Amino acid sequence: MVITCLLVLFSPLGKIKIGGKEARPRFNKLSWFSIILCTTVAVGILFWGSAEPLFHFLYPPDFENIDHSSAPASAFSMGAVFLHWGVTPYAIYCIPALGVALAIYNANLKFSLSSPLAPMLNDKYRNKITSVLDMICLFALVAGMAASLGAGILSISGGIQDQWPEWSKVFLTPVVTVAIIFTFVLSAASGIDKGIKRLSQINFYFFILFSLLILAIGPTLSIFKFAELGTTNFLANFLPLSLQLGEVRNSHWVQSWSVFNWANWMAWAPITALFLGKIAYGRTVREFILFNWILPALFCLAWMSIFGGSTLFFAENKPAFFKTLLENSGPESIIYQVFNDLDFLNILGPAFIIAMFISYVTAADSSTEAMASLSMKSFSLEKFDSDISLKVVWGLLVGLLAWVMITFAGIDGVKMLSNLGGLPSLWLLMGITISINILMWQPQKYLKK
Repeated sequence: MVITCLLVLFSPLGKIKIGGKEARPRFNKLSWFSIILCTTVAVGILFWGSAEPLFHFLYPPDFENIDHSSAPASAFSMGAVFLHWGVTPYAIYCIPALGVALAIYNANLKFSLSSPLAPMLNDKYRNKITSVLDMICLFALVAGMAASLGAGILSISGGIQDQWPEWSKVFLTPVVTVAIIFTFVLSAASGIDKGIKRLSQINFYFFILFSLLILAIGPTLSIFKFAELGTTNFLANFLPLSLQLGEVRNSHWVQSWSVFNWANWMAWAPITALFLGKIAYGRTVREFILFNWILPALFCLAWMSIFGGSTLFFAENKPAFFKTLLENSGPESIIYQVFNDLDFLNILGPAFIIAMFISYVTAADSSTEAMASLSMKSFSLEKFDSDISLKVVWGLLVGLLAWVMITFAGIDGVKMLSNLGGLPSLWLLMGITISINILMWQPQKYLKK
């Protein structure tokens, strides 16, 4: 998928405008990018931005032959985070989204996840699998969204408990779940041009201000050092870790982290692709690649450098303390300890809880919009927003599943849901990738516009 994104940039397909030469975008570039970024990051970068680098620092994989809590462990940790949150996951989103956009707007095909497979499958076979494929992908996204919502609920509840220890987790979990579900269903019901766009812009500005604030008050020089180490390590290990070469193969670390991450992104990818493809009208394919692949990946790498670098800076000075905290209080507690070490917990803690809340809502409302669109019999530019009652049904279902899994299985339940959702999506994404590779060199054969 990464290679396909690069090829599309320089192929004849890159010049084509989604929707045809006369198509005009519905959103300006800032609004478009805000929606894309907030749809795709969900609560991932907030929940894992500090927790994941610490995991790799304290528990590096056996195949690296490095000591835990050491300088080489820090370098590997940042490289692994760059792998899991950079160009690869955004390629997983970008390819199916591009396939959907070209299928519905340039090939005039049905609003369905089978339509991007047109270059590979003829109409007879494609029409037979349409409903089944859409149904499987809806299941996959419900699992993926529930996994992400579960992580968000754990982190928000952990933050509230950190501020108010007397509050019971048994009470907090359902309250936070209900609040999130109510808000994202309400936002999705208000439509793309109103609720989703406005909330995404608020969330985007919050991301920028929050990351710049941590960069300013945190260990700035160390953050840049960890960013450089991460980039070097990422480039050195990109192929072995991506393709599981040599000693990496069958490693428990790879199964627990890389496979989990790819599964989670793949579970979200098909339905998210419907939404990203839907809002791409009027943009060229090269613009699409830039805004859906390159820019979001760069933003995530910057975010991970700031928050991961800050965490590793403090963890290197007291690894035993952070290990005890991780084991006793869970990954959701790490970011609040970093705020405490920065001496700004009282300000940053509540702000981060609000950011977690808004971030999941902005991702969930766009995915709920896409699920509702897929559940409708038809789609058109004139009727851009989907049915409100369908959004409510899907929102309640996702919330119920997330609450059940984190209540009875915790963070392991989140990982199980990710793997469960990612597996069926894998086959569809492989098919769409093959179709894009067929399409890119002969666009005139498959596209009417």
